[in-house]
Amino acid sequence: MRYRTLGRQGPEVSSVCLGTWALSGFWGSRTEPAVEAVRRAFDLGVNFFDTAHAYGAGMAEAGLARGLGDLLRTRRSDIVISTKGGLELRGDGVVRNSDAGFLRANLTDSLRSLGTDYVDVFLVHWPDPRVPPAETAGALAGFVEEGLARYVGVSNFTVEEMAEFSSVVTPQVAQVPFNMLDRGIEKQVLPHCAAAGIGVMGWSALAHGVLAGALRPGQVFPPDDWRAYSPTFQGERFAKLLAAVDRLKEFAAERGHSVAQLALAWVLAHPSGVIPVIGAQLPEHLEDSVRAVDLDLDEAELRALDELLADAPELDGSGDQPPAREERSV
Repeated sequence: MRYRTLGRQGPEVSSVCLGTWALSGFWGSRTEPAVEAVRRAFDLGVNFFDTAHAYGAGMAEAGLARGLGDLLRTRRSDIVISTKGGLELRGDGVVRNSDAGFLRANLTDSLRSLGTDYVDVFLVHWPDPRVPPAETAGALAGFVEEGLARYVGVSNFTVEEMAEFSSVVTPQVAQVPFNMLDRGIEKQVLPHCAAAGIGVMGWSALAHGVLAGALRPGQVFPPDDWRAYSPTFQGERFAKLLAAVDRLKEFAAERGHSVAQLALAWVLAHPSGVIPVIGAQLPEHLEDSVRAVDLDLDEAELRALDELLADAPELDGSGDQPPAREERSV
């Protein structure tokens, strides 16, 4: 495993981060194999784990704790845990809620689910248009002062929102979508983070499953999966995406790798130092992804990949964005 510094003077973390969506139970995911993948990840040198209060209302956090087991007691200082708050469960969905009291309640619940008295990074999951970013930053900075979190971060923030947040405290990390098919953050977000010393975690490194190589024409998604209703995953646009993936599969196979490994290696080769967040429903999925760390792409290969993807439609990496609340809490 290779390691990087998270942001300016932050903790040393593995060059890939294990995300825990698979532990949430969403989309019919089987959680126990994913729990096993957590421990396997640590054995392979992964020390960076990302989760969220909204992933199954704490289910993913509890699953992460089960996977790490006694490591949370015996080797807590060797483990870096980031979790996110600020999404309120309402009925069958969620809304954004960055009120200070709600964020505190999220963090308290997260600590209980994780079985730890602090998290390394606490991020606000989505910007809440009803709460100024500076106000959110003040709430998160208070958690650091109390010892509940070591660092703060933001997720899915624009450059303007990050700048306002930074007027109170500079986030240690920004979590944003980034992959071979969704490179929008290269224009503004990555330069801003580099200048400010903000680390970057790239979620959806496999482009919502497109770059995993398992999707097929006519793919049927579960009704609770936003991809079932996204134009990106329908018709001609989806066909073009799959055609691009077929070209990538051939490129990867010629070098003895899977297309998923190639996609992760591409993120790791990016000069911005983005840390891809990988998922794993099974230990073998995790092992396949971790092998990408040792796959070094040279300049000629990176140019060739750009050419292979020249006519591929750009993927909208935002996914199913949670709506804003109608009003702030009293």
